[in-house]
Amino acid sequence: MVEGNDAASSIRNLVEERVALETRLQNEKGELGEADSRSYDRQYAALQNRLARLFREATDDQTRITVMLELMRILENRLVYLQNFVVDPSSDSRILAQLVTKFIDQMAAEKSSVLTSLEAIYYRAVAALYADDMGRAREGFTAACASEESDEANDIKYKSYVILGHLSHEERDYAKARELHDQSLRYTHNNNVTAQALALKALNSYALHDYDEALHLFEDSLHLFDLNEPFFNSYFYRNALLFCGAIYFDRKEYERAAPLYARVVESVDHNSYDYFDALSHLGRMQYAQGRFEDSAATLQKALQSQRFSENEYIVDTWFWIARSLLKRNDTTGAKEYLQKIAATDVRYERKPQALELLQRIA
Repeated sequence: MVEGNDAASSIRNLVEERVALETRLQNEKGELGEADSRSYDRQYAALQNRLARLFREATDDQTRITVMLELMRILENRLVYLQNFVVDPSSDSRILAQLVTKFIDQMAAEKSSVLTSLEAIYYRAVAALYADDMGRAREGFTAACASEESDEANDIKYKSYVILGHLSHEERDYAKARELHDQSLRYTHNNNVTAQALALKALNSYALHDYDEALHLFEDSLHLFDLNEPFFNSYFYRNALLFCGAIYFDRKEYERAAPLYARVVESVDHNSYDYFDALSHLGRMQYAQGRFEDSAATLQKALQSQRFSENEYIVDTWFWIARSLLKRNDTTGAKEYLQKIAATDVRYERKPQALELLQRIA
């Protein structure tokens, strides 16, 4: 049991840890690798567990209220800064979501001023997300957006529109998602957050095949992203680079596409799929430009970065390496990759072409 000064001291220490962790995460200068993300997640989980234990052991209402408010902030911190507004509900998160909802209900019944009406609506919706109750989450975020209550920092309105847009995107209602993300732009509070909102809107334009608008929005977002300022989001920055690159690649504007993919290669974890994807595109562009030695080397580097099982993208990389090697009259090297394609069970649309090339050099 935790009482008196011990409880106050424990809470103060945990609050300071949470604030310090949130501040570090908001000021990250670049790509969070898998190890970094796991480290942050472990630290949040440890804080959450210590707070939950303190909540169970607390004997006075003020301690329980303070601790629960911290638990709510941790839920939201993880949602916004680590999960990029996407929740994968777990059993632990569902239990915590139930506690949060019960707490908000209790505060409302007691007419407590601990939470404003807007905060209560918003945190209920966040809890509903973690409880995997998408209907209730949508209702809550919609109510938060419609609220006339003051939101001085614009945080709640911005995040609510963003999450609603994501839910619509997941349902493939891209037009509605684009409209919601456009609405979020009214509540952005610095350039990095504006850049994030533009990138989100652009994703929906891309999904609607409005590539001109998507390109314009992605490029606008890239001009605003600044890794030296708070709230830089490497995930949305990377997406903007990749989608801009993809549009220019499809248009065969390789001189514009290549620098974008090169920036991805420079900024991401070398074990990530995005690193592989960027190198693969660079290799195919080098092939199209007649730089066959560079193409083979870049594509082989892409393969070396990945350890996942055979899939269509891996097989396609084998194909382009083989073609690059053939252009350099390296039939022995090309044959090795073409034989891999012939032996794989992965469905691949260019397999007949690969088999034909293999027969020619056999």
